[in-house]
Amino acid sequence: MVRSRLSTRILLLVLLSSYRSTGQDLPIQGNPYERVDEYTQHRQAFNRERWFYEQRMYPFNALPENAYGRALQQRDEMRAAKGFFSSPSSVRWTNIGPTSGYYFSYGNISSRITTIKYDPNNPGNVYLGAAFGGVWKSTDAGLTWTEKTDHEASLSSGAIAIDPTNSNVIYYGTGEATYSGASYYGRGLLKSTNGGTTWTNYAASFPSTTYFSRIVIRPGRSSELLAALGNSSGGLHRSTDAGVTWVRLVAGRADDVVFTPSGDTAYAVGSGIGFRVSTDGGQTFVTQTPVSMQTRNHIAICRTSPNIMYFAHHSSSIGINVYKSTDAGATFTQVAVGTNFNGGQAWYDFYMHVNPFDPNYAYVGSIDVWRTTDGGSTFQNITNGYSGGSVHVDQHNVDFHPSDPNQMFCVNDGGVWKSTDRGTSWTNLNATLTLTQFYRMTSDPSNFLHLMGGTQDNGTQRTTGSINWIAAFGGDGGDVCFQSQDNMKVLGETQNNGVQRSLSGGGSWSSATTGLSGSGAWVGPLISHPDSSDIFYTARAQVFKTTKPGALWFPISSGTSGTIREMDISRTSPKVMYATSAGQVYKSSDGGLNFTLVSTGMPTRTITSVHVHPDSENVVLVSFSGFGAGKVYRSLDGGTTWNNISSNLPDTPVNDVLIYHPGFPTSSYLAASDIGVFISNDYGATWTELADGLPNTVAIHLDYNLQGNKIRIGTHGRGVYETSIVTGVINYTNDQPTDFKLFQNFPNPFNPTTTIKYTLSLGGRGGVRSHVTLKVYDLLGRD
Repeated sequence: MVRSRLSTRILLLVLLSSYRSTGQDLPIQGNPYERVDEYTQHRQAFNRERWFYEQRMYPFNALPENAYGRALQQRDEMRAAKGFFSSPSSVRWTNIGPTSGYYFSYGNISSRITTIKYDPNNPGNVYLGAAFGGVWKSTDAGLTWTEKTDHEASLSSGAIAIDPTNSNVIYYGTGEATYSGASYYGRGLLKSTNGGTTWTNYAASFPSTTYFSRIVIRPGRSSELLAALGNSSGGLHRSTDAGVTWVRLVAGRADDVVFTPSGDTAYAVGSGIGFRVSTDGGQTFVTQTPVSMQTRNHIAICRTSPNIMYFAHHSSSIGINVYKSTDAGATFTQVAVGTNFNGGQAWYDFYMHVNPFDPNYAYVGSIDVWRTTDGGSTFQNITNGYSGGSVHVDQHNVDFHPSDPNQMFCVNDGGVWKSTDRGTSWTNLNATLTLTQFYRMTSDPSNFLHLMGGTQDNGTQRTTGSINWIAAFGGDGGDVCFQSQDNMKVLGETQNNGVQRSLSGGGSWSSATTGLSGSGAWVGPLISHPDSSDIFYTARAQVFKTTKPGALWFPISSGTSGTIREMDISRTSPKVMYATSAGQVYKSSDGGLNFTLVSTGMPTRTITSVHVHPDSENVVLVSFSGFGAGKVYRSLDGGTTWNNISSNLPDTPVNDVLIYHPGFPTSSYLAASDIGVFISNDYGATWTELADGLPNTVAIHLDYNLQGNKIRIGTHGRGVYETSIVTGVINYTNDQPTDFKLFQNFPNPFNPTTTIKYTLSLGGRGGVRSHVTLKVYDLLGRD
């Protein structure tokens, strides 16, 4: 095991971390993240969720009702009217991994998986649901996997159920119930009747956003189902027509629901619904009190010994407690009293299951998998993810083989593992999954095949051309920055701006936080000086500068307020810098020493990126998260005034923008959003979806590599995609005649016989008339 998984956390120290993230730089009244206990606010699992959702809520304390649904409708209307961007030839995204990633002693990793199910009639078929990656199917017991829902309404995974009378019928409840206070929303239920090939979305009977905890099918009556939805507006739901329509039986958060093998009795638990029992097959439920409800609650019943049940609950004050019933749930007795299940973040990673063939074998998931072999008297940690084990930490679910009591799967923040001896040993089955959740991703300017990106709980992953990426260092990764003049000098970071540095192009890393002080954003900014090979900048409450590539930092700035989340520097006038905090933009004209507020006319939403035009320090683009306001703003006068150029963009968080500049000015911008990537070829006056080949997951960070003419998009659930996008529109504002030298053939650099055709606009940026002299050179540099 690699012990150097970063002293700041390097994955291993997540349990011990007392470093507090600073979500408080977003002033949200009634913020649900502020209401949790102090212990939970220190947890990294909590803070990564907080970072993701606070920026989408701000300035409100919840996501607006049906905001995601409206955004999807707007996108679909755009598709119907305009289709996908297709000029001059079809532009298609191609996945470049990680397939899979690799993370030290854990081996291959994919990313967070929340649910998994064996086909009850053909155990070679297995289905899993990934956090933001949708349903994947294996037909060889987990050796290889194929995506099945890339273009469905939601890829956020809650629960899967398979009809035992016809296992081509699959139910997929969307929306991940990780109980963060604002778990990533789903869009109702998806149902397949052909083994996952096609799906029908049934959403009308549910709240506009759904968070599925569990779906169960009544034994003997496959058209009757129960579903537990794990949020306050969710509740316990029932369908009697095979999932087409649903009725909410009980309001309030429902954590779990199970049927007895006969199907006559059902049990449901949850902090909002209490402990409830149905004796009429799920038609009605009555409240009972054999155990108390806590923050999160789970129940399990042994299929071959249905009188034996296990119940476990969690709260920050008690951790995890486990109870056992031998009288079909009439009474429960606490077992394994005093066992520390490491349940400090069990609001996020927690389950209770029992082997269907042997009630003495039961499993609790928390950071690790805990197993009892003596009916609950004792539990042992059987994965030991922080002390030499090969199974990734943060457990989310297990499932058992339908006929072999020894085989089972477990899924967690790193992916999927299989055991053939009831959990004593495990086999990694992530090799063909592409599910990595990126926060940031960038490429080496001198080598377009070399990419690095920070990921959720799987470190900063790196590739030099292979789809198999490898972790450079651990923790929750963040930004990565190659020094613009010397690409061997690279900075990266772990959560909360835990800066790391490499002087070998990313081959080896060391901590680079000396001189940094204060609290950083969960993902802090890292930028390079465009002219000096030793200068980088980062920021916390101030801007910090290093002239010794990360070896020593010193604060330089004044005039900003709050935690700085985003930064950029002008390539043409490096003394001009921009920094953002929450919804405010600050500008410096003296190299970052003094900043002034330049946010006039901007919406009160979280800024997700700021970009200075490569040709002009006066042209700046800013993107916004949240709902109900503009998503992309542009200034043509260095921040004095701003114009909303969101135009027909759907009302969905935009996580990044890109000014497309393939060595010369263009009119093209790209926007990465929660529902895909959009392109404008007229400075934001109109937008078109750039969707061909891209799954319906969160597009979170854009990167352009001039050397390879590659645009990459890092997604938060399906890895990295790339395209060789082209444009034929050149706009330039300089009144002096200008030569443009094309170092590769456009529009298609891979086909030198392609006819080149350019359209010149004399309108220029800001309406200034331009005099453009265009010289076209061949690939040898000749006129």
